[in-house]
Order: sequence, then structure tokens, then C-alpha cells
Amino acid sequence: MRYIYRIFSVIIFLQLAGCSLSIPDFGTLEPSETNNQDFNKVLDENYTGYKDDDELDSSSIDRGAESFAQCSNSTECSLLWDTAKVWLTEKSFYKSKLKTDTRNYLETEVDPRRRKADKITFEVTRLPNGKTNVIKINANCPKNCKSYIKKEYYAFNSFLKNHLLAYKNGIIGYAQVEDEMQRDIKSSDNLDIDIGDLSSKSGSSILNEDELLGKIEVTQTKSKRYIGKVAESLIDEHSCHKQSEINLVKKSRKRELYEVNCIKEVKRMIFDCSPDGCEVLQ
Repeated sequence: MRYIYRIFSVIIFLQLAGCSLSIPDFGTLEPSETNNQDFNKVLDENYTGYKDDDELDSSSIDRGAESFAQCSNSTECSLLWDTAKVWLTEKSFYKSKLKTDTRNYLETEVDPRRRKADKITFEVTRLPNGKTNVIKINANCPKNCKSYIKKEYYAFNSFLKNHLLAYKNGIIGYAQVEDEMQRDIKSSDNLDIDIGDLSSKSGSSILNEDELLGKIEVTQTKSKRYIGKVAESLIDEHSCHKQSEINLVKKSRKRELYEVNCIKEVKRMIFDCSPDGCEVLQ
């Protein structure tokens, strides 16, 4: 009798096993569902992004160093920008205070306590890239740092990207932000504006016709009252690099006309400045 029970038990087990093999496939989970645990690392206060490349070879690190974080709406961009500030001032091996902090440009201060080779500073720029914005990082090194700086870039990019993915997967929250996206600015090398002098009359022009033909003579003066405002506007509102060329074209008692060769995004711009502020003519 016991022998029969054993045989019956084996038969039932085999039937159950067969049923488990025939369970229908209901589909796999979406990546956003399966990777939630990976993104939880951003909640660790010790997370810096540096260990994310531990299992990568040098070529993969180099590619990741140039694969910058991108955002597709104002909230994502604001999140990445705040995250970039955290990495620069708290998480980076070369962390330091911010020397420049605007909507589209960040720059860290030199830490005088470090030895010369470690006095590395970072610049972070937010630039329009079609329908998205891209957050780019660049290092200024007192000595050659090409052999290791890519690991810094990789850590920065990974830190931002994982925070963005954590936000998209509901692991971290962030307040909604509107109208913070940078847009591509269409520009031309041709100065086709009608301006002639610096009088205060409405509708008056600043540049003469012969100057529009490429015969602009730069005003010879060291006094440039509004150049700081122009430089700040270029970085903050037009995503120009801080090394963009700014030339004072003409000057009167209250107004100054600047020509700008904006590096990266806009080739040439004209600023008309007065006590009320600066207006972009082109």
C-alpha cells in the first residue's frame, strides 16, 4: 500500500512540474520597472558617480565622458542643473565653491589649499540641442590632466543621468518648473540692421551705411561701462562661452554699442546699451 502511495505521489509531482513548464508568458517588465533598484543609489548620501565606471575599459569611459546628460523639458533641465551644482560643490574630488552661478553657466573657484596639480576647476554649460538641452562639463587644469580627467567627466555625467532616471522612475521628486528650456538661436553673419548714430532720438540708427559694408571702426577707449552686463547676458541668456569676443563699436555719453562673436552658438550679435539695460539688435 505504501508503495502505491509513493507511485501516486511521484505521478502528482510530475504533473505539477509539467504544468509549471506550460505557464503562458505574460511578458517581461519594462526597463523602468526592473531598474528601480539600480537608481536607488542616488538616495545614498555617499553616491558620487565615480564607481559607476569600475567595470568599464578605457574606451568605454572615454565614450561615457563625452555622453553628456540631456533634458527634454523645463523640470528635467532644472533638476539636472541643481544636480550639477551638488556634484561640483559636494561630490567631486575637486569640489569647490561656485565662482559663477547663472541659469546656463557654472564655474568653480580655485581651491588655494590644494597643491598646484589639483587646482582643477570646472565649467558647466547648458546648451540647446534641437528639442533637448545638453549639460556639458569642461575642466581647466594647471597641469596636463588628459590622462585622468575623463573619469571626472564620466562621474559627472553618470551622477546627473542616474538622478534624472531616478526622477523619471518616481524614486526622487522634484517641483514642476516652467519655461526654463534653452532654445536654438538662429543667427547670421550679415549685419542687415538699420542703425546710424548714438543719439537719444527714438528710431535713430547707430551704424552708418559704410559700416554695414564691413568697415566698422572700433571705438578707441578703455572705458566700457556696460561690458559686464553684456558678458553676463551672453552666458546666462545666450549660452555663449565666457571667452567670446566682445568689442565696443561706438560710445556716447549714455549709450554703448557692442559687437559680439559668441563662441559655440551665435556667431555675431549687436547689443544696444543704455541706463535702462541692454537690448539685442541682432
